Amino acid sequence: MNTKRMVGIVAVAIAMLLVTTSVAPVMAQDVSAVVDEIDKNMAELIDATEIIHTQTDAILGVDGIPEEVAAKAETVHLSSHALEHIGVYMENNIAKLDTYKAEPEKNKAKMLVTVGKIEALRKLHQDTIDAGDFVTTMELPVTGKAPHELVHVLVEDPDVKASTEAKSAADDIHNALHAFDDASKAMRLNLEDLEYTLAEPPVIVDISAVVEGIDKDMAELIDATEIIHMQTDAILGVEGIPDEVAAKAETVHLSSHALEHIGVYMENNIAKLDTYKAEPEKNTAKILVTVGKIEALRKLHQDTIDAGDFVTTMELPVTGKAPHELVHVLVEDPDVKASPEAKSAADAIHNALHAFDDASKAMRLNLEDLEYTIAAAAPAAAAPAAASTPTPTPPGFEAIFAIAGILAVAYLVLRRTR
Repeated sequence: MNTKRMVGIVAVAIAMLLVTTSVAPVMAQDVSAVVDEIDKNMAELIDATEIIHTQTDAILGVDGIPEEVAAKAETVHLSSHALEHIGVYMENNIAKLDTYKAEPEKNKAKMLVTVGKIEALRKLHQDTIDAGDFVTTMELPVTGKAPHELVHVLVEDPDVKASTEAKSAADDIHNALHAFDDASKAMRLNLEDLEYTLAEPPVIVDISAVVEGIDKDMAELIDATEIIHMQTDAILGVEGIPDEVAAKAETVHLSSHALEHIGVYMENNIAKLDTYKAEPEKNTAKILVTVGKIEALRKLHQDTIDAGDFVTTMELPVTGKAPHELVHVLVEDPDVKASPEAKSAADAIHNALHAFDDASKAMRLNLEDLEYTIAAAAPAAAAPAAASTPTPTPPGFEAIFAIAGILAVAYLVLRRTR
């Protein structure tokens, strides 16, 4: 055997050894690459939202702009406020993916739930600009038309075209809007890719009871929201109610509109759970993703009434205070107490508010229970496959010794053939 041939054999042997011992990190690399793309998509959404926000403001600042043009620009502008608000929740969940991606095998269930959270928020985010539901629900200056559609109207408006400043701003908004749509769609595809990569092994577990609990929680949230909506309207209908009381009631009332809007998305995802529960073994990953979707929406839903961010972001009549806090102020207000009709309505809102909080917290616990049940069953389901397919390990000391052995044998063969 000549020296060149022996060197070739040794090189091939070493290459094969390195290939067969370096398969394990592939999943981590794949997951990390997809998460990096999701980070990039989010950065693009933030940039596009900022342009829409600043350039609609620029149109509103143009002297002599007609009221009907200003109304369209203001509607798109306030919609960009909602995009910024939802975007904060998206960023927080994407940050969790950035943490989990280092150990995807260990964090599979958590990552699938987080994928669901981001996707639910992404859809709400995109629908805010691409559909007319949000602007209509929140009674913005122009209703019944998607902000996306209003931007196209602004770009072609003669008064906008006649102003160099307004035309430049409208063109920037239009370009940003298409960049926004591209980034949102790319994020959806990346989230789908991540879900596919992380798919859990099928589990056999009964989840019907906990899903029924979530159904019940949702029904209670709908009932409470309806009471808040109707009874704030009742206060607004009381003759002689002071403006400052009306402003508080109107803020809570419009917040209940947002609750109804988010609630539709929650119901749609809970309906999916009702389908999946019949065959959890076929829908393991989908259940975890759907749990994430519902939880992300539930948190946004609860924060809408329990925190002051939404009312401030949307520039409602009273800002800086949570609707929950405003209800307590209304219950104690002397003018409300002086009117039997207003007092009865305020008390009903107060009771509904606490029922709402109880139902929202119960749903959170039920969702956590469902996530835990699926996640706990997954390792047992994966065990048989793991036993029959040993997991390759990255090269360590064993690989070094093996390479050394190959080289030693090669050396002895070379000595004998000389």
